[in-house]
Amino acid sequence: MKKDFIMPILVLSLICLLMSGALAAGHSITRPVIEEAAAERAEAARMEIIPNASAFVLIPPEGLPGSVVEAYSVDGGQAGFLFTVVTTGYGGKFTILCGVGPDGRILKTKVLAHSETQGLGTVVFDQKAPEYEGKDADHISGIDAVAGSTITSKAYKQGVEDAFKAYEIVKGARP
Repeated sequence: MKKDFIMPILVLSLICLLMSGALAAGHSITRPVIEEAAAERAEAARMEIIPNASAFVLIPPEGLPGSVVEAYSVDGGQAGFLFTVVTTGYGGKFTILCGVGPDGRILKTKVLAHSETQGLGTVVFDQKAPEYEGKDADHISGIDAVAGSTITSKAYKQGVEDAFKAYEIVKGARP
């Protein structure tokens, strides 16, 4: 009777141990490939924002707004700066890549990841994002929110404002 009780537990424990080992081995094999693919996608996104750039140099995040998770000097600041900003909309957090030229004007913005409702929250990304191009910090206040997506619209605008704040901090320090 004891054998009938203990044997299934031992067999299931052994199966769990083997499967955990197989998953860990699979993860260690695929992790470098996944990280390399993510780095390539990030580089492609940076090149989409500032296409003629030859070098993106990561700037230490000290003193930058908390929502700015990465800042890059592009060609020593001569081509501008690039900021990765994480903000929170209606559907949760979303990540914006925001390029600011050396003149302090938005070159382009792009949403890298989001969980907003398709066709509602994403309207902000599709229709309003181009309105920021060419604007400086003093001229984005006139960009209206999208009806039905005001939370996402405000979060997007706040992300761009945080990129401008970061630009003001880093523009003098050109690595």
